[in-house]
Amino acid sequence: MPTVHVLSYFTTEEESLHLAVSVDGRTFHAVDDGGEILRGAIGSESIRDPFIAVGPDGRFHLLGTNGWESDAIVHTASDDLLTWDEQTLLPVMGAVAGTLNCWAPEFFVEPDSGRARIIWSSVVDPHPVDGPQTDRDWNRRHQVIWSCLTTDFTELSRAEVYFDPGFSVIDASVLVQDNEVLMAYKDEQGDPVVGGAHNRIHVRRTTPSSSEELGAVTPSPTEGPTLYRHDDEIVMLFDHYLEGRYGAVSSVDGHTWTPAAVQVPSGVRHAAVMTIPSEHPAVAALLARTMIGGR
Repeated sequence: MPTVHVLSYFTTEEESLHLAVSVDGRTFHAVDDGGEILRGAIGSESIRDPFIAVGPDGRFHLLGTNGWESDAIVHTASDDLLTWDEQTLLPVMGAVAGTLNCWAPEFFVEPDSGRARIIWSSVVDPHPVDGPQTDRDWNRRHQVIWSCLTTDFTELSRAEVYFDPGFSVIDASVLVQDNEVLMAYKDEQGDPVVGGAHNRIHVRRTTPSSSEELGAVTPSPTEGPTLYRHDDEIVMLFDHYLEGRYGAVSSVDGHTWTPAAVQVPSGVRHAAVMTIPSEHPAVAALLARTMIGGR
């Protein structure tokens, strides 16, 4: 079945939802010339790290980071990716004392249960150091990936640690393939240095019976990975956040990754890619608002 890929992202200038579309899996064309699609209207009134996927109800659901310091994440839903419901805050860490942040939320629908598993990274410190949180060194904090389950993005299960390799990690992104889960995540140890040993994207494969670490697959420093499948390849995009550019690698098996040529709009920050059938009613309207469809 032919598919298209929809890139959701924010920019440094506009911490809000922006979209781009690709029909070949390699070149993404900005919707509305890169203009803002949705502005934050709740909490910090910003939408960082916007992530969109199809929920258990068949609708598009958007999750986003509610600023740097919050125990909740932004949520809204849409049928066409252009008009969105009223925004809400999901208190995913509201019951966990000492929560300092909820960053880069995403979700995937579990094949066995049909429920949406929301994942994000948080620091939990019941006894934080003195002074405002903005003065704290996040690189010295122990971030881990947390998760909860939902069927309707209203009722949430209690948050639990989903992944903690023993060192600080953020930006988990998941690709579900049959009965296995391929997860990319950022090693958040130490200070980011170009060419350093940390602050790189690692890949992990989990099946019902085993888990396997596949190693680091990007240079340092990189963050914000997103995984998607195009034809027979798995593609990963990632943010060279200190260098102001985007990178990509591809793989046929999740083990061996090679550099890939992918073009994204100027100014993209922490993007996520959703793949949907080309005949979905939302696609024609999106394409019409890009260079592909006439803009």
